[in-house]
Amino acid sequence: MLRSLPASHSLQLLLGLVVWALWLVAVYGGLSVACSVLPAPAERGPFGWVNGVLLALTVATAAFLAWAAFACGRAASRIDASTEHGVRQFIARAASALYAVAACSTLFVGLPLLVLWPCV
Repeated sequence: MLRSLPASHSLQLLLGLVVWALWLVAVYGGLSVACSVLPAPAERGPFGWVNGVLLALTVATAAFLAWAAFACGRAASRIDASTEHGVRQFIARAASALYAVAACSTLFVGLPLLVLWPCV
């Protein structure tokens, strides 16, 4: 979808945070379902299969968001900053920043997966 959507499209301002919100719902919903169906053993601590799957999803989501931030930032640098294209460049730069914030937020919220037992 990002390949067909130009970096200066206004939807780019929303997509990073939408991806982050969907990741958040998937992680916490998946955690709840996994713990009710097949809980991880407590003696393994945070190194169970539940945290492993959720950590893989977290890293994949953060990598996608970081790639999108890089792609929008690179596209913004190629846009001419003249007055008629200034808005397009601003949107691409703002989208790059929002994707980066979403990537950092994904990693920050996923950090407890490294230290906490999933099914408390």
